[in-house]
Amino acid sequence: MPAVLGTGLATLACAWPTSAQAHVKWFSNVVNCGATPLSPLAVLGSPLFVMLVLGALLTLCIVFMVERHILPRFETLHQVHADWKQRFSRNAAWLLRIGVCVYFVSLFTQDGQGRIVLTPELKTAGSWVGPVQLLIAALVLWKRTVPLAVLGMLSLYAHGVWAAGWFHMLDYVYFLGAAAFLWLDATQGVAMHYIAFTLLRVSAGFSFMWVSIEKWLYPQWTYDILDHELAMVTMGLDKSFFVMSAGMVEFCLALLLVLGRLSSQVASLVLLALMVAAIPLVGVIDAIGHAPLMVVLFIFSASQNRIGYRAEAARRGADLGHVLTFALAVPGCMGLYTLMHALAYPGTGELPTWHTLLALLMSLPLLWRLWHTTPKLFPVRRRPWRELVTLSPQAA
Repeated sequence: MPAVLGTGLATLACAWPTSAQAHVKWFSNVVNCGATPLSPLAVLGSPLFVMLVLGALLTLCIVFMVERHILPRFETLHQVHADWKQRFSRNAAWLLRIGVCVYFVSLFTQDGQGRIVLTPELKTAGSWVGPVQLLIAALVLWKRTVPLAVLGMLSLYAHGVWAAGWFHMLDYVYFLGAAAFLWLDATQGVAMHYIAFTLLRVSAGFSFMWVSIEKWLYPQWTYDILDHELAMVTMGLDKSFFVMSAGMVEFCLALLLVLGRLSSQVASLVLLALMVAAIPLVGVIDAIGHAPLMVVLFIFSASQNRIGYRAEAARRGADLGHVLTFALAVPGCMGLYTLMHALAYPGTGELPTWHTLLALLMSLPLLWRLWHTTPKLFPVRRRPWRELVTLSPQAA
């Protein structure tokens, strides 16, 4: 019964309708990153948001407990599954290179002039962007020339930062994760696969979390889409309830994507299915813009999340630790978002307002949690500073 209950609740949570995973900034007419976001307290103080957080905590508790107690009972099937995922992981870089090639060719041919820099809303009049996109598409196909393709990707990302601002480009951190993955695979090979997959997974999870926070702090952006292009997806539900729930589901799936074991693969498949389902609703722009992220999600759905298994081996009680991370991440990420916005769009030189100070206090518990748990997920041991000071030159 616990297994059935856990699976049912997890499926219900994952199947809850979102805003079809259409990227808000590509379609909303009221997007303005310079506008002041809602106060995190206004969101956290909402009774609806409190109920959603409590429901998410209960669901995640059940998912992690089911994942721990059910999977070990099927040792043979689990071993076969793990072996197949490891074999697939060896070919993941090749699949991602194909996806990157198709993506940049699609960007170049979308308007016939190569004006789209990296994502549909970033356009430029520079004539150099199109040739760079074609060079990336060609160079990424051969492993020896992948580093040159990565440099091209980073140049386009840097141009996006210059044109739209670094805060705007935080939505697309997964491009940096994909670039790091391809670079490490081409230059270091299998020896750095764990680090490469970790960077790719964390960057993708961060991007999903960041976009979900925008649904809470800038709900009017999504309201504009629901009032015009996607009015049918609400199914008669209240807009505020729909958008807040969509953000919570997306946030939970992003957490499972990073920290889950089998649930990480399920979360990848659900996110991928939502993106595919959005294409008939919002058109080819959504398909092209999300193409690299869909390839990344497909890779995650068929490969082992070694972060989740490493956390399980590192310490018992990892399930409750993951739930604690979620409880701290919800207010902490909203605090970080508010802080980053204040840094990206400073006022007229005034002292920090109480909103930014509150955002800093909200983010500190999450930063403390990450500082203490992140080293357990990486194979590199962090040495105490005293040990580094007393280290002899010969040992160094």
